[in-house]
Amino acid sequence: MKKLFLAILLVAALVATHANAQGVRRLLLFAGDTSNADLKLQRQWLRADSAGVVQRDIWIAVFSDPRTFRRMYDYHDVDKNEFTLVLLRKDGTEQLRSEKPMPSKELFQLSDNPPASPVQVGSNNTRSNQN
Repeated sequence: MKKLFLAILLVAALVATHANAQGVRRLLLFAGDTSNADLKLQRQWLRADSAGVVQRDIWIAVFSDPRTFRRMYDYHDVDKNEFTLVLLRKDGTEQLRSEKPMPSKELFQLSDNPPASPVQVGSNNTRSNQN
């Protein structure tokens, strides 16, 4: 079981490296676990418009185990128990951060017409873009 887990982590790391090399947009979805209602809704919306995801070169990564992926949660400064969506530009800089699920149509509009600075949705907290 441990070997399988390590193999999965290695594959995830290789895929992440491949995403960086190809200059794709990355959509990172964080939650405390897979039963998070916001995570389920966001994944449902993205599956419903998978053609739009492919058309815009969006690579989706789901992090639903804060203990295993602690460094990702820390690096992106997300709450380990709440839903957070982070959209990264092709150059790796943060374009959007939201604590609420976003309909695919809104995500696609943002990726098609990006603002000059990061957009924050669903939070009264202000975060500086240090990523």
